[in-house]
Amino acid sequence: MAAGARCSAPNEALAGATPYLRLFGSTLGGCKLAEEASPRGRWVRVSAIRKRYVTLARFFAENISVQAGALERTVMDGADAVTGADAILLA
Repeated sequence: MAAGARCSAPNEALAGATPYLRLFGSTLGGCKLAEEASPRGRWVRVSAIRKRYVTLARFFAENISVQAGALERTVMDGADAVTGADAILLA
């Protein structure tokens, strides 16, 4: 959506807000962990701390980051499930 443009369906945009925030948070978290675990990170000289970051970054990549594709689909295509539930639950 262009800057300043009005959303024609605000409920559809709001339906993807929570998965969008989860996607953003996991992306940013993964980037920060990878940055700290990299050989150019802040903990290069302290190998014990760097090993912890490497282990944590690997866990994050294998268990958390793999959810990104599903979250993206939910952000892009999940509004119907949320707005459709309103029609049934509020009837």
